[in-house]
Amino acid sequence: MGFCKVCEKQARVTNTAYDAKHIQCDECGDFIISYEALDKLNEETKHILSVLLRERKIHKRSKVAIFSDRPVEVQSDSHSVVTLKEILNAFPRNVSERIDRTLLNLVTTSNHPGDKIKVSMEIITLIFTKTGKIDEMEFLLSQLVSDKLVQGSPYVNGEITVSVKGWNRVAELQSQLNRKESDQAFIAMWFDPSMNSAADAIMRAINEAGYKAIRIDKKEHNNKIDDEIIAEIKKSKFVVADFTGHRGGVYFEAGFGMGLGKPVIWICREDSLGDLHFDTRQYSHIVWKNENELYTDLLNRIRATID
Repeated sequence: MGFCKVCEKQARVTNTAYDAKHIQCDECGDFIISYEALDKLNEETKHILSVLLRERKIHKRSKVAIFSDRPVEVQSDSHSVVTLKEILNAFPRNVSERIDRTLLNLVTTSNHPGDKIKVSMEIITLIFTKTGKIDEMEFLLSQLVSDKLVQGSPYVNGEITVSVKGWNRVAELQSQLNRKESDQAFIAMWFDPSMNSAADAIMRAINEAGYKAIRIDKKEHNNKIDDEIIAEIKKSKFVVADFTGHRGGVYFEAGFGMGLGKPVIWICREDSLGDLHFDTRQYSHIVWKNENELYTDLLNRIRATID
């Protein structure tokens, strides 16, 4: 036994063969984290990571192996490889989403409607606070009480219960997710014959992750191509955009997907990386040298970041 390197609670900690710790924690779940990634954490990002890991655990999402940068040599059948930046980017950026995801956590961990939850530091990683401080936790819980989604005392040592309105709100959120749910992924890339092997690797990774890959060049239709592209992106759960060759259409399709709120997975072959447009260079790209590397890294990214 030892202590979780993220939440600092008692956990089973073992060494791995690649400068990382394998941690099995009752709070954060089963995950791997490299020493280099741990060194990059500060007090705030360590707390944010603990919130995101606990959310993954209680909602039974895939296990992750977290590295500072994408490692070339590491492959895992049990854990999806993800960078620290990628997983931290999953933290909601606005308060309303933080409140919704807090409510989902409270319902998921409730044994039954009417179950009482004691307000204490034990539940702080269920609450989407950025700081891990009591006053921020009490503020978010107070807002849930004010919205009548939770009832009771939202202050430390008080007790709260998810209200009927709260349970109905969760049902509404889950219904929205189900309506938005799609098993389709749109591929935006340069469909030149020189890219056939890369396209096959992208399709294999998407299919292996449990989604249906859509290549517009392979779809039979009678519509204008741009109308068909827009329609298929709207129907897709996420977009995989490979910028090798720097085709204008790929930039448009990735931007359109982002505008719709779709997750975009950014990809570029190593020899094309230097020519990326400055508007997109800021995003974390999967940089690949060969098709096997592309397949493995894309499969891991989908499993780690697409719910």
